[in-house]
Amino acid sequence: MASLLLLIAVLLTAISPSEFAATENSSDFIRRSCAVTLYAQLCYNSLKPYESTVRQSPLTLAIAAANVSLAKIKKASLQAAELRRSSVGRVSAALRDCVELLGTAAELTKQSASEIQKLGPAAQSGGPSFAWEASNAQTWMSAALTNEDTCIDGFNDAGGGSAAVLTAFLTKVGRVEQYTSNALALLNALVDG
Repeated sequence: MASLLLLIAVLLTAISPSEFAATENSSDFIRRSCAVTLYAQLCYNSLKPYESTVRQSPLTLAIAAANVSLAKIKKASLQAAELRRSSVGRVSAALRDCVELLGTAAELTKQSASEIQKLGPAAQSGGPSFAWEASNAQTWMSAALTNEDTCIDGFNDAGGGSAAVLTAFLTKVGRVEQYTSNALALLNALVDG
């Protein structure tokens, strides 16, 4: 028993307090940052795995949020393509449109993430490029959100198809919108901050 206590004591001293505090502070930072979003808990849960990378950087957090959104968009687009193979009529047409819209949303989100990365150097230089790059990133992320919403709207008149499968897909795209909304909110906070 004494050897177990000694081992625990050695392990606890091996972890530096600053490393522990940095992780704790990063988690708090993510939670505080996510409070500005409409889907704060989803934001926190999706970005917490990146706390060691994010640390306390609003820029890195915005990039991580854009990348999370991008990954979710790509998955939804693949699901739309898969569902389209077994669909007919208006449902097939709506899914075809979704594949295109989500593909465009993915490109826009990727462009936005790339532009967000440029904001760090642009902010340090203090030049007009910060405003230009920030505006581009915001516009592209907002356009991605619009495309996701348009994908969902395309099913209003589609009818038919497997209701359960379509409902699950539309729920997934609705969730993708939440990730993108969070990414846009964090980007806006970065720019306005």
